[in-house]
Amino acid sequence: MRRIYYSTVALAMLATAATAWGQKTAYGYTMLPSTTPSMISFTTDEPTTTSRLGGYSKAEPRSGAMVGETLYMMGIDDDFNVWFYSMDCSGNDGETIKKLGDATIPGDMSYDYSTNTMYFIANSENVDGVSAYGTVDLESGKMTFVHDLPYYCKAIAVDARGQMYVLTNSAQLVRVNKGSGEVETVGSTGVTLASWWNFQSMEFDRETGALYLAAWGSDEKSTLYSIDTASGLATKVGVIGNGAHTIALSMPYAPSSSTAPERVKDLTLTADPMGELTATLSWTNPENDYSGTPLEDMIDIEIVNKTTGEKTVLEHCAPGERMSYTLEVAVSGMYTIAVSAVNASGASLEQSVEGWIGVDVPGEVTDARAMLSRTSLLVNELSWTAPASGAHGGYMDRRDLVYDVIRMNDGKTIARDLTVTHVSDDKLLDDLTRYSYQIIARNGDGTSNGAKTNDLVNGPAVKCPYEAPFNSWEESGQYWTVLDGNGDGYPFVWYKDYMNMFGQGFDKCYYIYQKNEVHYGYDFIISPPIEFQEGHEYKITATVSNDDIAGYREEQFRFYTFGGYDMAGAIPLGDEPFTVKHPGEFRDYSFTFKAEDDGYGSDDEKFASFIALCCCSRYDMGMLLVSRIAVEDLTPAVAIGDVNGDGEVNIADVNALINIILNGKSTAVADVNADGEVNIADVNALIDIILNK
Repeated sequence: MRRIYYSTVALAMLATAATAWGQKTAYGYTMLPSTTPSMISFTTDEPTTTSRLGGYSKAEPRSGAMVGETLYMMGIDDDFNVWFYSMDCSGNDGETIKKLGDATIPGDMSYDYSTNTMYFIANSENVDGVSAYGTVDLESGKMTFVHDLPYYCKAIAVDARGQMYVLTNSAQLVRVNKGSGEVETVGSTGVTLASWWNFQSMEFDRETGALYLAAWGSDEKSTLYSIDTASGLATKVGVIGNGAHTIALSMPYAPSSSTAPERVKDLTLTADPMGELTATLSWTNPENDYSGTPLEDMIDIEIVNKTTGEKTVLEHCAPGERMSYTLEVAVSGMYTIAVSAVNASGASLEQSVEGWIGVDVPGEVTDARAMLSRTSLLVNELSWTAPASGAHGGYMDRRDLVYDVIRMNDGKTIARDLTVTHVSDDKLLDDLTRYSYQIIARNGDGTSNGAKTNDLVNGPAVKCPYEAPFNSWEESGQYWTVLDGNGDGYPFVWYKDYMNMFGQGFDKCYYIYQKNEVHYGYDFIISPPIEFQEGHEYKITATVSNDDIAGYREEQFRFYTFGGYDMAGAIPLGDEPFTVKHPGEFRDYSFTFKAEDDGYGSDDEKFASFIALCCCSRYDMGMLLVSRIAVEDLTPAVAIGDVNGDGEVNIADVNALINIILNGKSTAVADVNADGEVNIADVNALIDIILNK
């Protein structure tokens, strides 16, 4: 087989100016309930005239994109569950793919025909005030975040060659490298977007390369614009219909000529396992053209290194043949390789694969955990698992791998150049503190990103009486630990300035548990360490309410004691849970228990332990709100002091204290020993009588 090599400069994407694109049928979805959400169609040169098609009855639409002639949509129902569904161009009631429940709501979506991947744009899960892009599995609706972006973005579009663009909140057009997340600002569109609404839509006419934007503007109308991908400048085409808010802007697309080969299949890139600068490409040649007719003639295979621009052509290849090719590069790095099949009618759509070739820098450690020490309260135990591969999935040299541990809450380096995957932090701060740590792996090739542990509250035990009003994160909210006891991904969440849906005002904050639609609640908020004393009686009080959106639903909770922040040693208090059914009204619920002697040491030892509130509501309930938890010691202190409150410590205080000891029985210190005086010897004599009664 003869190989032809082309030494070329890096390939550049052709920018298409915003001139007259010609007429093309476009589709979209009106989303505002006031306009009866439905699928619509219009032409790209005259968007004012629209045809209203069908709708989807189970959810209100929020974003979507077309694959071929099928529109894939994300919407929400009245209970804020996310639905993933599809519709054909007729707009008949769609087909449900998956009810996703409490999931991310994408702001916009676009399909990448070069990799057969649906992309979305949404709020970042890691950083406030910016967006991220990710992928959607068309069979399950599962959304996977790929990279954060340095902007807040409102729309996304991918052209026929796989180049991604996003539209920022300030209406700047930005070019995005899908693999690395690196961005390049193209320019301002000049469009004024409605700042209060996140949902805009942008899409390519992939046959011509024209980019269109359905923009919900400051005039509260949806307008179609064409955008110059060279400058970013937008040109107004016209208002869409009567200006109804339009999302999921789409144009049907069938890639390549019908007699050109289909794309290659099962393309893989396997880097050398020892970090050499080579990789093996493998794929299966297409058997048919796009019309489905078997290919009879030999085809050529084009391999393009998108990173360097180098192209290789393998001539006279058999349709359906499984092939491989050894790729060589000059330096270690991330490479994108595109493979396409070519016959006399033209080239297939490219199939792309990305991978790291050469020696990689260390990847992040996994399973980074912070735990309370089992032997000493004022020690945090940290552990993690060594990275399995390099940061980009490539070969990583483990021979000189070491770790640095940084305490994030105060920036202190706990350990440096560790060769083991565990360490103790026994130099805690003097006050109760919420700790978190960052674990960084290093070797001679570079440094990994830091892996963050869970947060861990530790420090001197708080003393009774203790009260945690959850309307302040700094005062009390931060010192409580959330535990997802049933592992369903629906834990307690602390909300600040939550919606005024509970009639409590915007300045109220709560720990809120929102039910899972499958599992009973078994979810906890656990106190910081609290000092208890054996033999003392304690009362725990929680101030709670249930939601008032569905007031017929009731919630249930109970108190627990814990030995730490995991389920080991968790013990429920009481025989039955409390039932809460007074929506919008907060009430106190209390439970009293005694700290029993554990059989070790004296029978009145002080010790640190934890209490928790567990929501155990049915799966079909609503939300439990907790605004306050308090613990008080009901056992009175026995000591000689200013018991009667007259400002002095005197014989009357002794008498009052003895009355307390005798459970309210009247007595007084008198001349017990009959020496003719009332003095301290009489007090001692009376105490002996009491203790030996």
